[in-house]
Amino acid sequence: MHNHSPVFYRDLNAVPPSIVRGEGSYLEDASGRRYLDASASAGVVGIGHGRSEIWDALAAAGDKVTFVYNATFTHPWQEELAGRILAMAPSNMAGVYFTSGGSEANESAWKLARQYFVERGKPQKYKAVARWLSYHGVTLATLSLSGRTSWREIYSPLLLPVARVAPPYEYRCRICGGGRCTLACADDLERTILMEGPETVAAFFAEPIVGTTAAGLTPNPGYYRRIREICDRYDVLFVADEVLCGYGRTGHPFAISGWDVAPDIVTLGKAIGSGYAPLGAMVVSEKIREVFAAGSGRFVHGLTYSGTPSACFVGNRVHEIMSREGLFTRGAEIGRYLEAGLRALADRHPAIGDIRGRGLLWGVEFVEDRETRRPFDPKVGFTAKIVSHMRVNGILVAAGIPGINHGQGGDHIQISPPFTISESEIDVLLDGLDEALKRYGSVPA
Repeated sequence: MHNHSPVFYRDLNAVPPSIVRGEGSYLEDASGRRYLDASASAGVVGIGHGRSEIWDALAAAGDKVTFVYNATFTHPWQEELAGRILAMAPSNMAGVYFTSGGSEANESAWKLARQYFVERGKPQKYKAVARWLSYHGVTLATLSLSGRTSWREIYSPLLLPVARVAPPYEYRCRICGGGRCTLACADDLERTILMEGPETVAAFFAEPIVGTTAAGLTPNPGYYRRIREICDRYDVLFVADEVLCGYGRTGHPFAISGWDVAPDIVTLGKAIGSGYAPLGAMVVSEKIREVFAAGSGRFVHGLTYSGTPSACFVGNRVHEIMSREGLFTRGAEIGRYLEAGLRALADRHPAIGDIRGRGLLWGVEFVEDRETRRPFDPKVGFTAKIVSHMRVNGILVAAGIPGINHGQGGDHIQISPPFTISESEIDVLLDGLDEALKRYGSVPA
């Protein structure tokens, strides 16, 4: 007999606390301890915890919501949710393909980009270009796209070749030489396409605002316009990965709208189901739809749970709640309150080197020396200390992935609370970070 849990946990040396209840911005574990979920459980729970109306609605429709296979049938919930998403998407979007999550959405996007060029008689175009300090998923293909070095290392023999360009990371940019951004990071895409051969490059993948790999990294206002121009010049599809930053997180229904740029494909996940169902989506432009319609008319791809009725039903209820409560845009307003509080903390704590983000997606980068931007020695474990101290005090933030200092360590956290968070709850979060920095902010390297 084994005396361990029957679950194969990500960390087999630490069985996590069992959460038994959620309400609003809070979680409660089996011992009765409450946690302010300031990471929205990996940026997922936009509408907040404990929305029992969703389960009540699903139960009431139980005789109608039955599984059908998407290759054979459709159903009202899928049609309804796709229409709702297109109604608020960039105006060039024309179709939605549902998935079970973000990794599947990005995997679908790469395959769609490949087939798009086959349909156009350009079968030599198949390569994808992505950025360092990015994350696009855990499948082998989407991990191949990802510039999250620490997660790639063990699987590197299995990964597909993907060219990567410099991220728009002004705080540690080695291309512009410090100071103001010159968009040289965007021009690095053109250089890479030319070196790879424009006739071979199919797609460029980018998160409009980066998540925990480089938390809250937000490009220069002109960055995505330059990216769009380069993609158009060399006939490359621009894929905006909004799995984390989309669906209201930045204060827009679609994050890329903040740059007034229309991508060719947008991928969604996390907040689209808000944790109440495993749900993601690939949103496809009219340009792509027209090529398929005029060609084979068939996307050679299929997921068993694409558009599964129960998930789409839940997705519709999430959309209704967000529309009714103004949550697609609330992040812009409440995010200004959060930003102001973070910047006030930076005035008091020299360990805060950079604050970046938009809406309700923020990154705080920590440094040992603010003047030189020198990071803490990785042996200090600064991020782990901050996150652990806050968790002990009932506040959950996401630890940023080490490696932002050009692969050589670097400390940061991601703050991405539910869209429903109140100002008083933000105050609790800020006080918790303040206390953690008072405790560890002067730790020598």
